[in-house]
Amino acid sequence: MSERVLGDNVLVTERKEAGETQTAGGIILSGDLSTGNKPALVLAVGPDVTDVKSGDVCYLKWSECLPVELEGVKCGIIAQEYIKMVVDA
Repeated sequence: MSERVLGDNVLVTERKEAGETQTAGGIILSGDLSTGNKPALVLAVGPDVTDVKSGDVCYLKWSECLPVELEGVKCGIIAQEYIKMVVDA
């Protein structure tokens, strides 16, 4: 089975991360789920997406995700506008 993300939508999954991450700009991002700040891993993007690419780690508005399960992996489909930040490695 093959999946294709449409329009400005992005397929993401929750990124399992322990502890904290610090961005190059010095912002500390908590991996603590109690804060609601769960990082996401971008799995695929639609043709109209310009700000993220597959493999990016980002923070988004999880409440706007459409939950889906692909090959046993819990994922979400979200419009690009709800992705709030991309973490540069």
